[in-house]
Amino acid sequence: MKLSTTTADFRGYFETPAEWVRAYEGTGFRHLDYSFYKANYPDSPFMSDKDWMKEVIDAATAAEKLGYDFVQAHSPGNDPFRDDFDTVVKGNIRSIEACSYLGIDKIVVHSGRSDRFVMPDGKKKYFDGIKRFYEALYPAMEKYNVFVLAENYTPAKEGVCSLYNSDNLLELLDYCNHPLLGICWDVGHANMINPAQYNDIVNLGDKLKAVHIQDNMGQHDDHICPYMGTLDIDAVMCGLKDNGFVDRNGVFTFECDDIVSFAGRRNHSMPSIAAEPTAEVKKAAVTMMYEVGKAILTKYGLFED
Repeated sequence: MKLSTTTADFRGYFETPAEWVRAYEGTGFRHLDYSFYKANYPDSPFMSDKDWMKEVIDAATAAEKLGYDFVQAHSPGNDPFRDDFDTVVKGNIRSIEACSYLGIDKIVVHSGRSDRFVMPDGKKKYFDGIKRFYEALYPAMEKYNVFVLAENYTPAKEGVCSLYNSDNLLELLDYCNHPLLGICWDVGHANMINPAQYNDIVNLGDKLKAVHIQDNMGQHDDHICPYMGTLDIDAVMCGLKDNGFVDRNGVFTFECDDIVSFAGRRNHSMPSIAAEPTAEVKKAAVTMMYEVGKAILTKYGLFED
């Protein structure tokens, strides 16, 4: 399997996606998941009417010079239920077009969450809202031949409709009924719901198009590296093999962008001097993350340089 990670690892340390790409030099990573997650904000170059593709082109140029490629992407993290619908759609359509330029054939697009839809009566209205959002993306998906992937995540609160297991993800895809819709399984999100996630992974069948590999302690969406939390990595690996994902897709993508992160301030009378990890510390952590991924895949005889 190819070992990949999100470009969001270096978001906050360097200003542009091209700088994020160049930061991977020396870490071991050569395959990247392009993150548009924070691209949709007021005065964002990506959302402007002029030269909005420039940062994407610059990132592609940087990757080509270093011999890297882009294997998947994540769209802007805005929510179609909570944010301005047209703006969310615009950011996602641009992300899909950018994927085509980067040679990416799949992008994770959050379906959205709202505590207005409560199980079981609200389920159809929830699915209707997601379908309306995804339908707005269909023309771009078809034009550029890019898969849009729904992702599992935890309910906003107990009883609220959410795509948290394989059954409701598959039900959503059946409801939307489009050949370019698929699923990304986030093992960290699953770890907060049902740590025994082997059956869910296998159950997704060929609708599983991508994975997000990250860890936590089972309580919060920490986005830390495997072996730092409670993730059952053997259940994940066996699930990916028995699902057929290993042979069908073969990309093992980390989303551990908080492997080291801002520590916060516990005592506000003290200056904030060492709370933010340096870029050098972050790069060392990303390098370690590569070694963790390589070790996991090597133990299963799956590592592809």
